[in-house]
Amino acid sequence: MRDPLRLLAEAQIRHTDKIIVVSVLLTAFFVAGIPQIEIQTDFQEGLPQDLPPIVAEEEVQASFGNTESLTILFQTTEEPKEEGFVTDVRDPRMVSSLNFLEDQLRQESIVESVSSMSSLFDEDPRSKEQVKKRLSSTPVSYVNRDFTATTMFVRLSEEMNERNVQRATRVIEKNLEQTPKYPGVEQSVTGLPAIRTTLSNIVVTDTTRIIAGASALILLLLVGVRGFFYGPATFVPLFLGLLWTLGAMGWIGLPLTIVTISLASMLLGLGVEYGSFIAERIVEESRETDVESAVRETMPSTGEAVLGSSTTDLVGFLALLTASISFLRDLGLTLALGESLTLLAAIGLTPALIVRYERWER
Repeated sequence: MRDPLRLLAEAQIRHTDKIIVVSVLLTAFFVAGIPQIEIQTDFQEGLPQDLPPIVAEEEVQASFGNTESLTILFQTTEEPKEEGFVTDVRDPRMVSSLNFLEDQLRQESIVESVSSMSSLFDEDPRSKEQVKKRLSSTPVSYVNRDFTATTMFVRLSEEMNERNVQRATRVIEKNLEQTPKYPGVEQSVTGLPAIRTTLSNIVVTDTTRIIAGASALILLLLVGVRGFFYGPATFVPLFLGLLWTLGAMGWIGLPLTIVTISLASMLLGLGVEYGSFIAERIVEESRETDVESAVRETMPSTGEAVLGSSTTDLVGFLALLTASISFLRDLGLTLALGESLTLLAAIGLTPALIVRYERWER
């Protein structure tokens, strides 16, 4: 292992600028893959697909269609009622409003079918008694027991993934804005697909916040310990390794889940050690010799120790590939990929940055 590391040290000394340029190009390539990351919040997707309940559900969907749908909830407000307010969803105005919305949604390409209590009427009812009579004669329940809420179910013509649900939600909200509204009624889009989409947005927000917060804190600590150059020189390869990992996930189709959301903090915590050990050893060697000799001395010794330490972590992460739940397999593969790329950035780029800085200082 020492001979390849010696060759790497020579390359970092002789081709310093080329290594830095290649790192920048690699970063540009991987960053382009970040928008391709898929967000997966459906727990069922992470379960073994041969489980009897899941097999049975697939048979139901094959025979009767997808049972999932977006739900639009209409409910009367709890605020003090004024004259003209809708206090009972069996109000004919409510049915008229639902009928208008149904007609609009059926014209949308992403919508397969729409169902609400207005579907029970061929034309708008003229009185509450008509609505009561029709609702009492149907076995389908569209209203709650105290008649303060009613629902509309919207099935999509496309797969119920996060992107399609988000698109459908925007379409529904746009049509809701154009639908006649009556005072005293609140409306909201809900249902399991909408909940998963909300969870997806939370995953993205939390991931961004975790990366930003952890990165700022680690950079601050490194600057405080190693100064205004060696601190960032240790941090930059670490951060690039994280970007490379996220980009690689997008390019190869590894999803971001509520399990892998911890990826950023784990990689930052593990990866900072690699660059720190290498940078610290180069600094120590540089006190007695030039930076080139310091790199030649550091890479075969400290580099080998870092590789040995990271290999044990990789074995532990790869062991997760034997799990039957895909969430755990994805976590193991993602962490193994992330640690490998972070290690590559630390060993490959950190010495080159230090060499470039020391030469500039001369």
